[in-house]
Amino acid sequence: VQTCALPIYDYAVTVIPGEALRFLYEKYGARLLEANVRSFLSVTGKVNKGIQKTLRTDPEKFMAYNNGIVIVADEVGLCQSQTGPSIQWLKGMQIVNGGQTTASLYFTMKKYPEVDISHVRVPAKIVILKSDDETQEEELISDISKYANSQNVVKVSDLAANKAFHVSIEKLALSTYCPDGTSRWFYERATGSYNVMLAREGTTPARRRNLKESVPSSRKISKTDLAKYINAWQQKPHLVSLGSQKNFQKFMEDLATNEDRDNPVLPDNKYYKQIIAQAIIFKTTQRLVRPLFKAFQANVIAYTVSLLAFLLGNRLDLDKIWNKQDLSPQLKQQIEIWAKEVDSILNASSGGKMISEWAKKPECWEVVYKAPYSSSIEDIPELCS
Repeated sequence: VQTCALPIYDYAVTVIPGEALRFLYEKYGARLLEANVRSFLSVTGKVNKGIQKTLRTDPEKFMAYNNGIVIVADEVGLCQSQTGPSIQWLKGMQIVNGGQTTASLYFTMKKYPEVDISHVRVPAKIVILKSDDETQEEELISDISKYANSQNVVKVSDLAANKAFHVSIEKLALSTYCPDGTSRWFYERATGSYNVMLAREGTTPARRRNLKESVPSSRKISKTDLAKYINAWQQKPHLVSLGSQKNFQKFMEDLATNEDRDNPVLPDNKYYKQIIAQAIIFKTTQRLVRPLFKAFQANVIAYTVSLLAFLLGNRLDLDKIWNKQDLSPQLKQQIEIWAKEVDSILNASSGGKMISEWAKKPECWEVVYKAPYSSSIEDIPELCS
């Protein structure tokens, strides 16, 4: 172990036995990676396949091939061993870079228990946080993830994984069951966490099947999905049309503008149920619109949801949608009618421009919501009287 002290953090450079990391992941799972921007991305990716192959065929070369991991911790305990200074314990440790390496050790041994990783060593940089400013610590951890992670591409949405808003939504998703009392939605705060949940908890075919029934993939929402559903319902289809990452960036910028940085207003159970209702509206609109048009479906979907919010938003009871976990046939029929009219207006107003580019303009939304539409169906059950 080599150590050094700096004003806002101390650090140590060391190597960690592969078996120690495998054990930590087995015991703590995704909790160990809560400050990481991603959960395990499975062995389907090129990098993670390579990690597994090295562990199975050349474990002694792992140290030479692997870039290592980065750990943050609140405190560290050092002791003197025969080989020099050693780490005795870590308090509040989190792996902020190297989640793929750590999880690969666990899943490789789970699938191939005959593999010998006793000679595997993983280079590690350990950062001991010293600042009393939580915001400063959060920014430091985010920057570590951004600059240290080069094995798998880090997206803008990944870097926001540890923001209080997303942590709160994740907690609500874990604790809030649907009206049937058995199923729930899954908020994928860290990319890949849904598959990790299935892999860790679905230890038998029966358990995996039950998990998929209670938390189906159709009820999985990523951070970029959430931003898309909310911005569409808030009548910002031009932002949704920018694409998932740019829309998410705009969403986070708006979130930061609208909250007190030192005392953020966090989502509550009522807010959570409302955004799930908005997700149901958006996902249902997707299913209805896709068969209707050959091109620019994403733009028609976003604009149709925004139009629905504009024309009926004040009268639509989102609690009824949450309770039913579906839309009525009448509301679905209304969505189809207005989607066809939105498509016609987008085409007519584009002036020869590519609709996908025209849809990114605020002016496009202004044209769409000011256009005339057929009257809404009167007996829509979700409408407040």
